[in-house]
Amino acid sequence: MKKIQPFYYIIILTGLFIIAGLAVYIIQLLPGAETSEITIEPQGENQGEALYDLWFSSVNVYDLTVDHALNRILFSADNNTISLLDRDRKLLWDKTFSTAPGQAKISSCGSYVAVGTAGGRLHFTSTDQSYSWDNEGDPVEHIALSPTASWIAAARSEPTYNLHHLDLFNREGELLWTVATGPIVNIFLSSEYLEQANVFYTHMEQEEPAIAVVNMEGKELWHYQGQSLADVSKHGSHLAAVAGNKLIVYDSLGYTLWETELPFEPETVIFNPQNYNRLLVYGNREGVGENLYYFDLAEDLLWMKRIPDGSLIAFTVGGQHIVTASWRHYREDYTQMILMGQDGNEINSWEVAMRVNKLTISGHPYLVVVCGEDGYIDLIDLRPLLDNNGEQKTAAESVYNPVRTAPQNGESRVTLYFIDENTNLVPVSRTVGNTDNPYQTALDELIRGPSRGSALYRTIPDKNIYIEALFDPASGQLTLDLSPELAQMSGLARSTAALESILYTVGAFPEVQEVYLTLNGQELAVFGEGITLNQPLEPKRRQSPVYIPVNSGNRYYLISREGVLEDISSPTLVSLVEQSLQACRSLPFVSSDLVLNDIEVSPEKVQVDVCSALQELFPAEKAEQKRLRVTLVLDALFMTVFANTDTQRVEITVNGESWVPPAGYPSLTRFYGQPFFVNPEP
Repeated sequence: MKKIQPFYYIIILTGLFIIAGLAVYIIQLLPGAETSEITIEPQGENQGEALYDLWFSSVNVYDLTVDHALNRILFSADNNTISLLDRDRKLLWDKTFSTAPGQAKISSCGSYVAVGTAGGRLHFTSTDQSYSWDNEGDPVEHIALSPTASWIAAARSEPTYNLHHLDLFNREGELLWTVATGPIVNIFLSSEYLEQANVFYTHMEQEEPAIAVVNMEGKELWHYQGQSLADVSKHGSHLAAVAGNKLIVYDSLGYTLWETELPFEPETVIFNPQNYNRLLVYGNREGVGENLYYFDLAEDLLWMKRIPDGSLIAFTVGGQHIVTASWRHYREDYTQMILMGQDGNEINSWEVAMRVNKLTISGHPYLVVVCGEDGYIDLIDLRPLLDNNGEQKTAAESVYNPVRTAPQNGESRVTLYFIDENTNLVPVSRTVGNTDNPYQTALDELIRGPSRGSALYRTIPDKNIYIEALFDPASGQLTLDLSPELAQMSGLARSTAALESILYTVGAFPEVQEVYLTLNGQELAVFGEGITLNQPLEPKRRQSPVYIPVNSGNRYYLISREGVLEDISSPTLVSLVEQSLQACRSLPFVSSDLVLNDIEVSPEKVQVDVCSALQELFPAEKAEQKRLRVTLVLDALFMTVFANTDTQRVEITVNGESWVPPAGYPSLTRFYGQPFFVNPEP
């Protein structure tokens, strides 16, 4: 028998690899490929950028969106793939479709993604991929999501038969209604709350643009012909429309608030995110005259100036600064970016080594996301640009009330749960008087709502609602008799928030084992907008809590979330602390290099060792705001350890060594005090 030479094996193996590659390519072209997805495990500290640059360069990005906190970046590209990145541009997962995913949106809360394809697939998924649904129909041309994806609006068209319609879905994938339209140009969803929510859109009627407004039941409220919708303020209180050179501002009912004639046709109109009576207007004047105008609806034109034609424009989230980007009249393959104040004065300018064709702002105060023509995505930190110019930051400093670990002067406190601007449930400790029924007292305070200036929102819709609490200490049963306005409240998102806040508020009492909800003494089968109850209910308590900081308005709060499970029965302490640190790194004043080195547990203490980036939180100048920022981060770490261990002492070290912060800053050693009060009201 003739012996096969070794190089034949190499040839055969090479052929097998080529065949396998062709098979994968062919499979991706098949319709079934729309259901396939690739999940990438988290990368190491130095791998993320290289991974992204290798995998996603040289593609045409169709759509680019970010969540409010800029923890997630979503984009779709002409390789029929959508990709989800974290803030460090590390790939979390991607998904391939059989047709172009021209629309890809992430909700402001960062928990949900909606994708619309040219083949007619509407795909909805949670960002952790634990929940998803699909709807097949006509090609999807536009998508809009409410902030927490309670509603998804999709514009669809069938060009062959000249059919166009607007569909509204809820988060569960139920089609709520369909409205026949002309070809839709843009869509806006105004709010998460039912009483404020409307769908605003521009569509073509007999080759002319028209604005239409429908409520969440699909009923048209008003419309105007011959105009295009340019921008809608948060909650839909102001709408900007364009008709030729004319700019018109309406209120939510369609009444004209203000209008003016411009020397150019507006291309971009943006409301100031913190002052809806001011708006920025930009148009292309082909190199002649001012093309950027800033209006006040009461004082008219505040200023005008010239910026490069073809510019992309955005406000920073605080409305204090404006960012522009333009490459069309600049050096090839370089983009000129300008940072200016809301007074129109230039603060700084710089170059970016790519042709920026997408500019996105999130809720992060200083980070800007840009995307180049070749698909390269980058994050720009505006802080050095402001500091180098010597400009003082005019935005209000955020406030934080540190954790208290023992009562003061015999005070009695209850823990209440409200929601912030991103619908996070936020625990608040409130001082109350002595009472024989602490459960009733806590629920009465929950109904009263958050304090003024807290930047929090009530979960119970009306302060005149009542909840009567009756506790049986023998069985641990707490019966809550609800007023009809609460038991039958409308809106699924509001109903869920109300129920969660009640169960977490009573869950703060460890003796409560079961909760019954009744109406006129009869057990409820359904609460609010379709929440089916299986009574008795369990009071809500975190089993493996991770404490993380969140921002609402001008305030920081500490909230808890259930620790993410690993491939074991319960998360380890190391995993929980790492999750808390990851959330802390999302704060604008915390270094992205702050990482956990190790945790040592002994009978005397728990020692948490972190890298030297922690020391950057302790500058020599001991301003009160800097002290509170440090306290916020330390509270998150200390509380995560105390809540998941029986230790009475936690010590934080730096690279294995004890380190004493400068005088005036909090200590890196803390002793456990019971009870503790998170986010105590002053």
